[in-house]
Amino acid sequence: MARTFAGGLAQWLSLHSQGRKPRAVQFNIEIAVIVRREWPGYLNGPVRGITTEQVMEFAQRVSHYCPSRWNALVSALQFITPEARTLRRRPLRAKERASLSQLEFAKLMAELDKRPRSHAGLVIRLLAQTGLRISEARQLHWSDVDDECIRVPGRITKNSQPRVIPFIPGTAQTLERLRAVSGKRVLPQSECKRSLHKACKLAEVPRLSHHDFRHLFATRCIQSGVDLPTVARWLGHQDGGALLAKTYFHLVDEHSKRMAAKVVV
Repeated sequence: MARTFAGGLAQWLSLHSQGRKPRAVQFNIEIAVIVRREWPGYLNGPVRGITTEQVMEFAQRVSHYCPSRWNALVSALQFITPEARTLRRRPLRAKERASLSQLEFAKLMAELDKRPRSHAGLVIRLLAQTGLRISEARQLHWSDVDDECIRVPGRITKNSQPRVIPFIPGTAQTLERLRAVSGKRVLPQSECKRSLHKACKLAEVPRLSHHDFRHLFATRCIQSGVDLPTVARWLGHQDGGALLAKTYFHLVDEHSKRMAAKVVV
């Protein structure tokens, strides 16, 4: 029996969801829903009957989607039919994120500390001192914290790989204060979005998200001269620092110039 378009899509969804985390599976399900809704042909028709014209009509209908969704749609269609081989993926652009000076960060922390009931100052300090994602930090248990480092288990990381984050100055003190106000988990609450947005306004800094402090951690590490493979390892990247070099190329260039000035031949 010839494979149908709907059958091919179901295969793609199954293969691309195996071993993936719930958020990734949900994303793939959303992609499959878009394909079913926007495909111009008969869903139960045979794959061998798909035409280039149908593929191009589909591409026009979904061309408004962001690069990540467009790329997933292209992936699904290319899995189903060779007629989609001419479709090209779009480059993903890194989101522009605000960069805080040390003075601005201090002003922000002062505003957050005025809200002790939300513990927002402690939550943001931990994110900025470790580079943890908020999704990782909220699942962290005290059993994952050692005397000089945090051992992030693979069960809570984005790529399912465990990693070790050593304490930088101030991390031990932040964790000590958190231990006094939390239970089995390190964070006393899952997030502090409302307090953070209010504090950003009062401190007169750009509106920030939890994830911006992961980028702040990476920036401070690079500015302090930590080599990219080490920073990548702390963040849980598996590419040895390639993504950091691409994202923070301006900081890497500055560091390179400082290091060159020290070389004597």
